[in-house]
Order: sequence, then C-alpha cells, then structure tokens
Amino acid sequence: MKEFIICFTENKWYSLNILNDEFIEDHEISFRNKYYTFQVSDFIRELKSKRFKIIPEIINLESFDKQFSQRGKDLFDFKKWHILKALRREEIIDSNYKITHLKDFLLEVKDFINKLKENSDAELDRFNNIELKINEIINKTSFEGIKIDRNILDNKCLNLHKDIYELKNEFQFLYNIFQPEYLETQSHYLKNKNYKILISIENTIRLLRRSDVICEKFHKLNRLIKDLKTLMMLKSRLGGIDFVNPYFVGFGSITSRIIIKEPSLQNLRKENRDVIIPNEGKELFYLDYNQFEASILAHLSKDILLLNLINKNDVYADIVEKIYNKELNDDSRKEAKILFYRYLYGDTFENNLEFKKKVDNYFSKFSTLAKFKNDLIKISMEKSYVETGFGNDRKLDLNNENIWILSHLIQSKASYIFKKAIIETYQKVKKARLLIPLHDGALYEIDEKDAENIKYQITKIFKEVFQKECSLLANPQAEEQDFYYSYNIMK
Repeated sequence: MKEFIICFTENKWYSLNILNDEFIEDHEISFRNKYYTFQVSDFIRELKSKRFKIIPEIINLESFDKQFSQRGKDLFDFKKWHILKALRREEIIDSNYKITHLKDFLLEVKDFINKLKENSDAELDRFNNIELKINEIINKTSFEGIKIDRNILDNKCLNLHKDIYELKNEFQFLYNIFQPEYLETQSHYLKNKNYKILISIENTIRLLRRSDVICEKFHKLNRLIKDLKTLMMLKSRLGGIDFVNPYFVGFGSITSRIIIKEPSLQNLRKENRDVIIPNEGKELFYLDYNQFEASILAHLSKDILLLNLINKNDVYADIVEKIYNKELNDDSRKEAKILFYRYLYGDTFENNLEFKKKVDNYFSKFSTLAKFKNDLIKISMEKSYVETGFGNDRKLDLNNENIWILSHLIQSKASYIFKKAIIETYQKVKKARLLIPLHDGALYEIDEKDAENIKYQITKIFKEVFQKECSLLANPQAEEQDFYYSYNIMK
C-alpha cells in the first residue's frame, strides 16, 4: 500500500508520495492507497463524484494532530484547527511562511507527520490499533450518508427561529441582559456570580443549569442556536436532497471523543432529532451506557463504597437522597448527575457555603476515591502530564490550575471503551451501521427484519467491552434508549 499526502487546489488533487517524495499533479485516487489529508470532507465528496464503491484508508490530519500533540484547548484552540497553525506550533514553519510551491508545502506536512509520530510510542500503538479502525468506520458513514426528512427539517428551522427570538426578548425585558448569545456576556455573568469555570464557559453554563435560572436560559439559548446552525447546514444539501454526508473527526477532542462537524448532528436536542430517519427496510437503534463515567471512576479508584453504590444501586439516586433530600425522579436524577460531574470537574461550590458543606460531607465518605484523586493530581503534576495507560495522555500547562486532571483520565477512558465497543460491533455485526456516536451512546441503522437479534448482539458487545475494561464492575449497563424526544418515529 502506497501512502500519500493529498490536497485539493486549482481544481486538481495534488499529492506527495511519502516514501520517495514524488510530487504528483492531478493525482489519480485509488482505493488501494492510504491518504493523509486536511480536506477530508472534500476528499469524500470527490470519491462520491467518481462513484467509488470502496473507499481508501483516509487519515484526517486534524484528528492526527489532536492525538499526537497531546495538548488541550488551554494551549491552543482546537475548534479553529488549521494546518498552517499546526505547522507553526510544531516549528515546522515560521510566522511569515506563505505557500509558494505546493511540493515544498507538502514536504513540510510530511515533516509535521513524522515529528508527531516521534512524540510517543503509546500514541502510535493506539493510532494503529484503535484510531485507524475508527477512521474506517466513520469515513464509511460519511461516504454513505445519513438520511434526513426534508419536510420535518423545514418546519424545525421555522420554529427554531421563533424560539430563539422569543428567548432573547425574555433576556432583554425580564433580566436586562443584552446579546445573551455572546460568550462574553455569559462569561461576565459567571464571573459576577463568582462561579468557578469548569473546563469552559459553555460547559460551566451546562453544569449550572439546574441550580441557576439564568444559566438554565443561557444553556437553552446555546442549544437552540446550535440546533438551528446544524439544521440550516442540512438545508444546504451538501449530500443531495435526502442525505447528508457529515464530516467526522475521529480524535475530535483532547479526550479522544469522536466529533461530527458540518453539520454537528451530535448536539441536536431530542426535540429536533426526528429529522434523521432510516433507509427503507431499516430502523434506528440507540444504545446508551448507564452511569458510564461514575462507573469508570469507581473501577479506577477501587473505592469500595462507590463500587457498591454502582454495583448494587445507583450513585445518582444516593445523591438525590443524601444531598438534595428529594424524591427520585428523572429531574432529580439528572440534577444529581450534574452535581457528580461538577465534583469530577473540580467545582468547589464556594459560591454557596451551606450547599458546599453538604457536598463536602457527602464525598468525604469516599476516602479511597479522595486519595486516588489527590495522588493522581500529585503524580500528574510531577510528570507534567496525565498518563492514562492506553494512549491519549495529556500534557499539563503548569501555569494553570489543571482542575481537569481527574476529568481527563475518566473521560479518556470512557472514549477508549466506547471506541473499542464500536470497533467490535463493526467487525461482528454486519447488519448494523453506525450513524451517530454520542458521548456515551451510539445511534445505529439496523435491518428491520432481524432487529431484535441485532439489538441483542450490539448490547452484548457494549456490555462485554465495558466489563473487560472495568473488571471491578459487577454488571456494567448498556441499554436501548429513545433517540427522539417523546416518541419513536419508527413505531
């Protein structure tokens, strides 16, 4: 198999043979080759236009960079990734560099690839055994496309415009908050309330939405705007009239989550997910892990009390009873789950001292967990990086608080388990096609005629992979959930 770096410009695909540095103008694409590119969505559209039946191996340089550089958005903004910015960061080119000769530029990209590969044997091993296989799955989904309902789509866009307008008016007239959609406005509010920033402004807003009415409205507005952007991109018909070919980034976040861009289907609220429909003879199956990150934390920390809560009961139900003193229902359980994640992300609850006392008393009983967390932070600070043991390590910025050290370990382990389950499902369940990977769940399109058997097979794989990676868990849970808001369009 030959390996090429490939890019599109001036209506042609140009390539560089990685082995011998041969520069090829108007490259003839072959499914037998391996391609590194920073133009994955364009490349896949080219394959579709040429009516490829089998797609070649494609390595997304954005994903490749995010894995091997081991840096987070505290050091540079991954959301605005660009190949030239990445080359400058690794000192392959300087700030005055301009592309004058395409071959020279592709040679710089080759140096960039080789430099990143030298960073870590653990990452190279993970790349070959996990990430390349994930690339194959997500690129296949992008190539084949996801079916959408145009009639539902048009109505959703009209309703979202109206909802956003009404909510912005509410901010202005009831709370005297103008331009609430701006990140600066939301950041200003959080700082005025003395809230601790947990990972990001948007993430902090999300975690505080159950305890602060303004944060709840900010969160709702953020979701509405994201949904509208996603649905408007669906209307652009990049994949044709009835299909969309989304752009996947296999190592999309610092914790290796798969991210879907253009359009961001993962972020659609359940109310708007019914634009996604199955092909004829197929149905949708959405599988979700239960107590996913809490269970991983229990296993890694080996805290007996937390393990017992996970194995025999429900840690979120325990939080509802012991901290909130409420009846257990869907809302109170979600509130407890958010609280658990706030603890995980390093919130100290300083803005509410009475509530802080309750939280501190509750978590103080998990003595082994507390020691595990403190030891992890100490060791990571000494090493200047968070070590996971399965690739996806993360360098620390020692000038920052690095409150996310525990969060990174847990979330990266979660994405590792999730990816292994996706790979095994792809290899063993041929009548299932991954459509949308979410944080701890996956939407599949499956054959209607053998649906129950296929569901059983996928669920079994997801549970077994979780059990294998977290052996201290008595019965890891993964079960079918509603993908849509209050109804199943297939029933």
